[in-house]
Amino acid sequence: MGAPAVGLHAHTGDPGREQVVNAYEQLVAIQRQLELNGASEDSVELVAKFIKRAESERDSQTSVAQVMMVRHLLRQREALDNDAIYNDLQELMDGYESRRVSEDDVRPAYEDTDRRPRPHSYYKSMRQEDKKK
Repeated sequence: MGAPAVGLHAHTGDPGREQVVNAYEQLVAIQRQLELNGASEDSVELVAKFIKRAESERDSQTSVAQVMMVRHLLRQREALDNDAIYNDLQELMDGYESRRVSEDDVRPAYEDTDRRPRPHSYYKSMRQEDKKK
């Protein structure tokens, strides 16, 4: 289907990872997560409406990341006009952000992460060393 991406689970067997799957399957997973979070009925109904619209995509091979689907839902008029829906969806977004691995988590604090262009002399010396070999 697609490459794994960090986010809410879509049952790939690897906790904390999701399989990037089509829009229909992502919406079903979002609805399930909202129900688990105790979201408002309005939030669950909004996602159910989008699931119904996405029925035709049920067997699609087009991969959509779950975080992208939640962002799309957050931009809908219903979410913007209803604080309960917006807050429920934003809670999902906060979950994605807390799972995202930051660069600071990957690199040691003592490692220099500044990237500066190297001077011409650096590359010139590299070429000279290659010629010697």
